[in-house]
Amino acid sequence: MQQIPLYLKAIIPVAVFILMQIKPLGIWLKTVCTFFHETSHALTALLLGNKVKNIELHDTTSGVCTSTSKSKFKTFLTSLAGYTLCSFIPLAIIFVINNRYVQASFLILAIFTFLNIILYMRGGYALLWSLVFACINLLLYWLPISGTVLIYVLYCYLWVVAIDNTASCMSLLKCSLQKPKQSGDCTNLQKITGIPAFLWAVVFFAVNITALYFALKAIFHIKIL
Repeated sequence: MQQIPLYLKAIIPVAVFILMQIKPLGIWLKTVCTFFHETSHALTALLLGNKVKNIELHDTTSGVCTSTSKSKFKTFLTSLAGYTLCSFIPLAIIFVINNRYVQASFLILAIFTFLNIILYMRGGYALLWSLVFACINLLLYWLPISGTVLIYVLYCYLWVVAIDNTASCMSLLKCSLQKPKQSGDCTNLQKITGIPAFLWAVVFFAVNITALYFALKAIFHIKIL
C-alpha cells in the first residue's frame, strides 16, 4: 500500500464515509457491499454443488440470495459465507494492490458482474445497479487511466465494503437480540444449529473486526493492539 500517500490513506475513508451518508449516492455505494455479500453466498453454494436460483439487490441496501440444498451442512456453510467472506474483501483488495493486479481486477469484476446479470440477478434495481457497476469497471479497465487513479478507486472500494460491512454487523447484533427470528443469516444459522442468533451475530462481528484489524495494520503499517 506504499503507492498511496499516508495523508490520502487517512482522508479517503473519511470522504467515503461522508459520501455514503448522502442519498442516492450512498445507497449506490452501500450496494457494492451488498453485492459482494450476496455473491459470496452464491459462490459458496455453487462450490458446494448447490443450485442458485436468483440474487436480488434492493434500493434499501438489503439483498437476498436464494439457493437450494438437501444438506444442512451445505446450507450452514452457505449461510456463514455472506458476512464472513465480505469481511475479507478489504484484505483481498490490499493483496491486489500490493501485487500489482490492479488493472486486471477491474476486468474480473466487470466479467463477474455481467455473469451475475445473465445468470442470477432479478429485479429492476438489481439489474440496473449491476449493469452500471459492470460498465464502470469495464471502462476503468479499458480506458487509458493512470495506474495511480485505479489504485485510488480500488482503495475506495475497500473502504466502502469495510465501512458498510462493519455497520451491518453492528446492526445485526442489535437485530438478533431484539428480533432473532428476523435476523437473516443469523436466523438461518439458528434454525440449523440451535445456537441463538445473537451468538452468530457476535461471531460475524468478531470475524469482521479481526479482518479489519489486519487490513488497518497492512494499510498504515502500525500495530493497533
